[in-house]
Amino acid sequence: MPRFVHTRFSLALAALMLTACGGGEPKTRVAEAGDTLSLAEREKIAGSIVFSSKRHGNAELYRIRATGTPLLRMTNSPDADDFTGPLSPDGQEMLAVVARRVSPAVRLSQLVVVPLAGGGQARPVGARGVRVRSPSWSRDGRWVVYESDSASFRDLYRASRDGGAPVRLTDNPEGNYSPEVSPSGEWVVFHSSRTRDGLQIFRMRADGSEPERLTHEARDHWGARWSPDGGRIVFVSDRQGADRLWVMDADGGNQRRLTPEDTLPGTVEAQPVWSPDGRIAYVLKRTGVPARIRIQHGEKVREVHAGAKGGDDTPVWSRDGRYLAFVSTRDGNAELYLARADGSRPTRLTRADGDDFDPVWAP
Repeated sequence: MPRFVHTRFSLALAALMLTACGGGEPKTRVAEAGDTLSLAEREKIAGSIVFSSKRHGNAELYRIRATGTPLLRMTNSPDADDFTGPLSPDGQEMLAVVARRVSPAVRLSQLVVVPLAGGGQARPVGARGVRVRSPSWSRDGRWVVYESDSASFRDLYRASRDGGAPVRLTDNPEGNYSPEVSPSGEWVVFHSSRTRDGLQIFRMRADGSEPERLTHEARDHWGARWSPDGGRIVFVSDRQGADRLWVMDADGGNQRRLTPEDTLPGTVEAQPVWSPDGRIAYVLKRTGVPARIRIQHGEKVREVHAGAKGGDDTPVWSRDGRYLAFVSTRDGNAELYLARADGSRPTRLTRADGDDFDPVWAP
C-alpha cells in the first residue's frame, strides 16, 4: 500500500508523535508572544474565512470575518459531515466534500459545489465513493479535477462545474492521488504509485494525456503544490530519510532542498502552501514539542509563536498575502487564528467547544 497521501480533508489537528531528536535548532526568527492583532487592524483585513466546525456535533461549514463576526452557518446537514475545499476562481462558489454514513460500517463521500452567498443549493459533482477528495479548480473555473475510489482503488477524474458526467483521467490499479491544476490550466500535477517504487510525483495534460514522471528516487514524494506563476512545484520527500520540503521546476528539473539543512533529526516538515508573492508556509512537527508554522522566503525563515502548549496546523494565506489563517490547539481544542505574514501577532478568531479546522480564505 502506498504512503498515506496528505489532503486538506484530513482532520489534521491531533499531535503527531515522531522519533526522538537532538542537536541544535536552525537560526529562525520567532515572533514575540503576547502581542495580538488589534480590532482596528482586523477590521481592515479584506475577505472572510470559510471553515469546517464540529461545534454542533457533526462537521458543518461556517464563514467568519477577521473581526470574529459575523459567524455565518453555510450548511446544515445533521446526518453528514461537510469538509471545505478550494474556492472557485471567480470567488462565487467553493468545492466541498459531504460524507454521509449509509450503514454502520460504510460512509460515502460526495463532491459538491457550494454557493458562498448562501441560499443556493449545493450541486453534486461526480459519483459517490468511500474516498472522494483533493478537488482542484481549472483556471477559468469551468471544470474541476479530483480523486475518487468510485470505480477503482483510487483514480483521478475531471468534471464540469455544472455537474456534468465526469471523465476518468487515470487508470492504474496501484492508485493515483491529490491532483492540482496548474495556474495556466494546462497541466495537472498528482501523485501515483504506478511505478511500484514509492509514491512518485507526475504531471499530465488537463485532458489526462502525456503523463510524465517528475521524481525518480525510490522513496515517497507527496504534497505537491504549484507556485503562483506555475514555474515551480514544492513537495515533501523522504529521500534523505525524513520528511523534508523540496522544490523543483515545473518539468521536474533542478530539484533541491528548500528548508534549512540543520533541521533537527526526527523532525517532520509538512503542508507547504505558497503565498501570492512566492513565500512558503509549512508545518514543523517534532516529538515532545508543539507543532509550529514556519514562513520561508529565500533563506529567511520566520516562525509563528507556538504558545505554551498545543500545536499549530493548516496554514492558509489571505488573498493579498498579508496574513495567515491557521488552526491551533494552544488554548485547548482546535480553533482558528490569524497572524501577520511574518508570523507576528497570532490572534484567536473562534471560540467553540467543538473543533474548528480546514480554513479557506474567501473574498
